[in-house]
Amino acid sequence: MCAIALASVSFVASPSLAQADEALERVSRALEEGDSEGALVDAASRVEVVVFGEGGMYRQGQATHVLKDFFRRYPPSRVAFGEQSSSDDGRTAIGRYWTRDGGSPLSVRVVHRVEGRRWELVGIRIDRGAAFRPGL
Repeated sequence: MCAIALASVSFVASPSLAQADEALERVSRALEEGDSEGALVDAASRVEVVVFGEGGMYRQGQATHVLKDFFRRYPPSRVAFGEQSSSDDGRTAIGRYWTRDGGSPLSVRVVHRVEGRRWELVGIRIDRGAAFRPGL
């Protein structure tokens, strides 16, 4: 008698770059609307938020308060992302954040990482000027 064994193999599909674009669009739209909760809708359980060199790792609720304070002090006028870089497990986008007061645009960097089948927001860094320090 011959026994036949059947193996079941399942593959977990990685999220696509199109899904990464959608995640970035959600963050961009929320930043432009001054919506701290919307900006963090895809956030990991802990997310790095750094504003002008100050900040750190926060739970989502704490990060919401940090962004609310930022939006209160620097109400948004427009946000645009241009430069993007991708790796197997992450994506970084760099853009500009214009405030309603018409001053020089601020630099904003958003980092997403692959977690299971979705892109999670792991960092937002906002700084003056175009240069970023390494670390995010």
